[in-house]
Amino acid sequence: MLGTDLKSSPLNRIKPEVRAIDGYHLETHDSAVKLNQNESPFDVPDDLKRQILESVQARPWSRYPAPMPMDLVSALAQHVGWNPEGLIVCNGSNTLLQLVLAVSVGPGTPVVIPSPSFSLYGLYARIFGGNIISVDLAQGFTFDIPAISAAAVREKAHVMLFCSPHSPTGCTLSNEDLGSILEETDALVLVDEAYGEFNRSTAVDLLAEHANLIVLKTLSKAFASAGIRIGYLLAHPELTREILKGKVPFDVNLFSHAAALEILKHKDLFKERIAAICSERDRVFKALQDTEGLSVYPSSANFILFEVSEPKRVFNSLVEQGVLIRNVTGYPLLSRGLRVSIGTPEENDRFLSALKTALKES
Repeated sequence: MLGTDLKSSPLNRIKPEVRAIDGYHLETHDSAVKLNQNESPFDVPDDLKRQILESVQARPWSRYPAPMPMDLVSALAQHVGWNPEGLIVCNGSNTLLQLVLAVSVGPGTPVVIPSPSFSLYGLYARIFGGNIISVDLAQGFTFDIPAISAAAVREKAHVMLFCSPHSPTGCTLSNEDLGSILEETDALVLVDEAYGEFNRSTAVDLLAEHANLIVLKTLSKAFASAGIRIGYLLAHPELTREILKGKVPFDVNLFSHAAALEILKHKDLFKERIAAICSERDRVFKALQDTEGLSVYPSSANFILFEVSEPKRVFNSLVEQGVLIRNVTGYPLLSRGLRVSIGTPEENDRFLSALKTALKES
């Protein structure tokens, strides 16, 4: 057991920035309907799984995977229309976020982050000693572009972190607004497009003309592959070469490598599923608009944010009815917020029914 005298404790060797923060936490429950992590409601088809497993079985497991799987790099570059020399593939986009901050942020580095945002942005930046400059979203949960630009110039921002579509609200950063930010600052501007396939525009279109832009993408959401952990980074080759210096080698295992290659061969299937999810999102949004006792916000992602007067009670009621969504009241500005992922039509109907019951109980 660790002693209480911190002068002699190994805890004293942990950076104060780490000891001062909480780690990433997710409230879990065993629920029949799971709509809390923005996963795809449609699994990878069984026949495709079999093809992947056969491919993995044929490979030697005793050998290390490639330091960088170049065939996957090429496939992803072709998929998004970018130079493969400006692409890094990794064990999930969260790992890439950590990598970018590891090579760009040190003690006191000014990092601009809209608030609220995905909690790992601030968590990782603080671990590396960054000075977080938070800029609140505007009324209605949209990006406050004048305030963000002013903060970047005033604080001489070194790094700026965005997610678009934004988590946890679902709003988007338009390419016009992003372009103006990129023109006004020499900061590294990272745009996390984890939910990009559910939106009509992409920051990838601005990469060629902006050397300070970094885009993160993933197969987790739209490609139903959260379990295989494949994310990728897009930037100018000169920038990726520097970022690569901090990357752990061999972090894309042979299963994830094989799975990603096969999944990318079936893009038409996933396009159909993306369209189905967007259609369901619009249906659920309209149903929530017509529901008394809540406020709902437009979303360009595969989830919807809404507010109720008693979020904890509503959340608990939903859990009791077998429906798990995300309680986001711990985020800044979201003291009444709940977020629901878009599931199958049957799951969405069950959520809407359970929500009406929960609201009647108030």
